[in-house]
Amino acid sequence: MFPQFFRPRGPAAVEGPTQRDPGSTSNDTTFNDPRSSTRSSVSIADVETGFLPGESTTRKEWKKAFLPSSLLAKHRRSSSSDSDPAERARRRLKWLTCTIIVLAIVLLGVTGAFLALQIPRRASQAKNGVELITSRWGLPSQSTQQALTMWPTDFSRDIQPIACHSHNDYWRRVPLYDALAAGCTGVEADIWTDAKSPDELFVGHTRKSLTASRTLESLYIEPLLTILNNANAPSAFSDPPANETTVMSTPNHKTGIFSTSPSTSLTLLIDLKTDAATTFPVLLTALQPLLAANYLTTYSPASDSLVRGPITVVATGLTNFTTNILSPANTTPFRFVFFDAPLAALSTLAPTAMDMAYNTTNSYYASVSFKEAIGDVGWWRREMSTMQAWE
Repeated sequence: MFPQFFRPRGPAAVEGPTQRDPGSTSNDTTFNDPRSSTRSSVSIADVETGFLPGESTTRKEWKKAFLPSSLLAKHRRSSSSDSDPAERARRRLKWLTCTIIVLAIVLLGVTGAFLALQIPRRASQAKNGVELITSRWGLPSQSTQQALTMWPTDFSRDIQPIACHSHNDYWRRVPLYDALAAGCTGVEADIWTDAKSPDELFVGHTRKSLTASRTLESLYIEPLLTILNNANAPSAFSDPPANETTVMSTPNHKTGIFSTSPSTSLTLLIDLKTDAATTFPVLLTALQPLLAANYLTTYSPASDSLVRGPITVVATGLTNFTTNILSPANTTPFRFVFFDAPLAALSTLAPTAMDMAYNTTNSYYASVSFKEAIGDVGWWRREMSTMQAWE
């Protein structure tokens, strides 16, 4: 009903003036409506105030009383805007902007729906248990046990181990499993002790980032123990003959993490962030489940033998070589936590007795700060100087 009131019969909708009383001083020149089969007239005053041709006086009074003047004069704005190029450009820009916003919202909705559908699809296409866990991480149905049920003995099939190290591994989206999916043979965890929970080892980069749920046991020890228990589960078939060539990693015939290379040992680098006198004993206790299952690399002083296991534990950070690594707790009956030896001490031309103490029975590898040992290479040179190369 309302649109017929406000759609104007603008100047383009009327024909020229018919007759005007020469003696009249009012602005009541009449126009003919060409869209009507009958000739009707309307004055300029009526057109400017929003009245339609042929409207009765009563209807005009009603519109004046009940309709805002802004709506009555709408045709005046429409008429002026239709003839104003700037106004038409602004109107087109407005509609273009609204169209772009609507299309962007629709595109975001479609993209979100597509990604949501890809999560279960990726999980259904997982090639091994590691990919299944990483693809469904955080979902309510995510379960390590479910992945191990589907791939009990080839949990990491198709993953080729490479010599890469997952530094600050707990920062990954899925700690441990992201590194295993990439084939990394080393992961690092920073551990802390707290007076309120002296028997727990918390994992994090700073003390403020620690949470009760992120512990060395929950993030690393329990998952590794579960994976290795399934990989080394008793077989329904008989053991191979003694002369049969096998791919087992150690004399105790323990299969490692990687199905494609069972002899590869995973390095678990533990960076002690709190006092070693209180933290190291807790670490030895936390590693007992892996040690009892014969999954750790060990050295026996009695037989002077080094036995490689699926996991090699290396301590660094505030770890003390003499009081921790060489302590009776880590030596009797065998050593199962090894040291990250200082590379600078091993390369000195005048080694001390302590420098000569580092060997393969107590130190798994050696490292050094590149900047402290070599110096600042500088991004502008992109190469070492002659002196730096000789050092």
